[in-house]
Amino acid sequence: MQFNLNDYFAREPKRLTELNGKNCGSSSPLKDAIVRSDFRQKNNMITMDKFMAFTTMLMVTLLLVIPEASSQALSEPFEFQFENKTLRGLIEKPPHQKSKAIVIIIPGYGKTDFVEGNWYFDLRNTLVASGLTVCLWDKMGCGKSDGAFNAQQPVENSADEAIAAIQEIKRLKITGSEKIGFWGISRAGWIVPLINQQFPIDFWISVSGTDDKENFGYLLKSNLIIEGKEAEEADKLFEAWMLGHKIFSLNGNYDDYLSATQPLRQDSTCQRLFGYTTESEYDKEAGRKKYLQDQKLYTSKGYFDAKSGLWVYLDDFDKVLLKINCPVLALFGAKDSQVDWRKTKKLYEETIATNANAALTVKVFENCNHVLQKCITCGWNEDLSALKWQACNDYYETMEDWLKEHKIME
Repeated sequence: MQFNLNDYFAREPKRLTELNGKNCGSSSPLKDAIVRSDFRQKNNMITMDKFMAFTTMLMVTLLLVIPEASSQALSEPFEFQFENKTLRGLIEKPPHQKSKAIVIIIPGYGKTDFVEGNWYFDLRNTLVASGLTVCLWDKMGCGKSDGAFNAQQPVENSADEAIAAIQEIKRLKITGSEKIGFWGISRAGWIVPLINQQFPIDFWISVSGTDDKENFGYLLKSNLIIEGKEAEEADKLFEAWMLGHKIFSLNGNYDDYLSATQPLRQDSTCQRLFGYTTESEYDKEAGRKKYLQDQKLYTSKGYFDAKSGLWVYLDDFDKVLLKINCPVLALFGAKDSQVDWRKTKKLYEETIATNANAALTVKVFENCNHVLQKCITCGWNEDLSALKWQACNDYYETMEDWLKEHKIME
């Protein structure tokens, strides 16, 4: 019954017609040249001059195409064991140089489709072109990974999963494994610091990272205002959520929870955006059972912070962040309507930035959302097809410059 959409479906900016970085049109200079060549051979209707002109054109075309194709990543299957299940993904290497480091991609909340869906394509290409080896895999029950997907996988368990992947990378002696860093989005803001406690990381690119607390209330209020609610009405709905959250977090009963959240259930915008429904007597017992199951799982880790009125996911998260002894690049979208990036930025500046052994760089992208895409309303469910899911200006360049600055890439 707790709506925890804090990570959206954290997918990296994509393009509608992208395939290996090229447009997927039905025609290309090389394809057209080959078709003309076949036509000449079948009909024998071309002069020697035309043949020489065609040959010259074909050679020029090949010279233009081959270098670009040869710069594509060398991709190979990667799998490792975790909790008696095989998780499967990819290792992607630069084709013409020895990697100086490996970057592991840690996704946000929700299912993944890295391999078949080619998720994070632009990001992967950017990192590989920078001379880094990229490692990624699909979560349990996703893609070709074994097991059942768990939407509520604890962040501690996700960290252990990544540690198992690192151990396999080390065992295989993959080039660049002397230096291992991370690119992670949203929920990864909890996972990567936990990994660091077991395996000291060498660098971290944090995208739309989180602070230590539940953030659905921020998502709810931000998006209600985006949808046109007056501030006073949005405040009342937010207060209803806060009361329901408190009851849920402190092991309150289901009937009290229903009563507290009734304004949300009766509001058409909350129904449309967040799936709130009016409970009927027919499904009340099923709802009660689900409520108790979710409550037990949700409250198994962390604690309720009376001062903020929010659930704290990780104990002493500030101390966990203080243990990071490497360069950190924190990237935020100024119009993130899912995570309160200002709180995270402040937390990083009070922890990572104060560590003499770390180096914090922060970049905020204007007019960009949670997944660092250009946006108009920047609501969590905004259809960005009109903008073709464009990445923020200088998003990739910022990462490349930072990697060069810290000598992680040439």
